[in-house]
Amino acid sequence: MLTQRPTLSDIRDARVRTESIVRKTPILTSEYFNDLLDMELFFKCENFQKTGSFKIRGASNAVFSLTDEEAKQGVACQSSGNHGGAIACAAYLKGIHADIVMAKSVSKAKIHNVKTYKGNMIFCDTMGERDELFANTVKDNDRISIHPYDNFDVMAGQGTIALEILEQVPEFDSVVVPIGGGGLISGISIALKELKPDAKVIGCEPESVDDTFQMYKANKRIEMAHRESVADGLMAIVGQLTLPIIQENVSDIVLATEQEIIDTTRLVWERMKIVIEPSCALALASVIKNKEKFVGQKVVLVITGGNVDLVSLPWLKVGKE
Repeated sequence: MLTQRPTLSDIRDARVRTESIVRKTPILTSEYFNDLLDMELFFKCENFQKTGSFKIRGASNAVFSLTDEEAKQGVACQSSGNHGGAIACAAYLKGIHADIVMAKSVSKAKIHNVKTYKGNMIFCDTMGERDELFANTVKDNDRISIHPYDNFDVMAGQGTIALEILEQVPEFDSVVVPIGGGGLISGISIALKELKPDAKVIGCEPESVDDTFQMYKANKRIEMAHRESVADGLMAIVGQLTLPIIQENVSDIVLATEQEIIDTTRLVWERMKIVIEPSCALALASVIKNKEKFVGQKVVLVITGGNVDLVSLPWLKVGKE
């Protein structure tokens, strides 16, 4: 796999390569939130995407970029859930084997995605064990590793979201993007830097998992231990390849607390009648918390996914503790 950062041309190629798989997801608006926050919000709803999250964009681009010889080896990934489901789906559509290494704590909705597309699930007890188990899986089976974010083709695939946003909302001031490993915001920022350089790309993270925020402010990489959040899709530590792109292209990173993320998830469910994960409610939660940075603007929020266990909702968990 190539390791340099993708270009706008690569992102456009990814869109063509994946157009039969990836859905052009809708932009929703909400008068309630516009009035509440004194700004115009546009929700880019990747929760309606195939496999329930934006991850199918990067996964399908990576899988369908494989050579014939690479495809025969099969693929493998480690995932907190959504990337695994997307890789399983892309591999199934290409007719190749996929090993998915996940912690047993991954949500049942995300496990169901992998099962649906016949991915071979390999479970570990903790996130800390995942790296070693994944490395052994790749080595023992000679699989092609597809990293969730530190991967050229994955970043290019995620960047296709920006191309759609520009078609759907030609004029906007900022786009707010959740950061886990950083593949999504990297791809989006590369496209927007060329196509709409006046727009600000704003990252957001949970306060409890603010590794990118700390490194961004320090302007250097800091070694950090794994931490946890209700936004389980964002618990990865920012990548070696993605951090320099974020430092170069992103205008700011804003944060929200665990309770703010939970409250906003519930508020979106109630007011917009859509199912979203806490990981993407973070975008709105961060805007609410940092309202003064966005007042009067047109703001695009990337709603990254909707794979939620409906019997284990975050606000119900808090109530039992």
